[in-house]
Amino acid sequence: MRFNICRVLNTLAIYLFSLIITGAYIYQFVTKENPCPLCMLQRLSMISAAIGFMLNLRFHFDLKHYALTIASCILGTFIAARHLFLHLCPSFSPMGQQVLGFSLYTWSLFVFTSTLIGLVILFLIHKKEDMQKTRPLNLFEKGAFLYLFLIAFADVITTFEQCGISAC
Repeated sequence: MRFNICRVLNTLAIYLFSLIITGAYIYQFVTKENPCPLCMLQRLSMISAAIGFMLNLRFHFDLKHYALTIASCILGTFIAARHLFLHLCPSFSPMGQQVLGFSLYTWSLFVFTSTLIGLVILFLIHKKEDMQKTRPLNLFEKGAFLYLFLIAFADVITTFEQCGISAC
């Protein structure tokens, strides 16, 4: 099996989104601060963006899969921007501690916009012959699937624990 940079970049994107959500969980449990509804929506957007990359690996590279990732990143960008703009208003106090000088919702905005820029670059390096090929998953890709599944499962459990069946 030959090296495919697009498969590697898709897999790394899944790991990156999973690591970011893991970091948010660590932050949540260390500070004993539950995420607000906007934070939970940003996590959900990250999970769905990673699912778009995962569909590319599992089936084949398809613009529909990338469309899911793009739509998730656009939605996440709007949610993170709304979150940021809310806390720029004098009547709202900043939430949470900062990480490396920025709030988590500012980092989230950076991640979503960077992913959109990265997708443009990925489209430029895609080879047409790789678009319809389906290949078996290697161990690195299977690990990304498992990691994302565990993070998504943890998100469902912690959201249910925090909100119950009703809206938060």
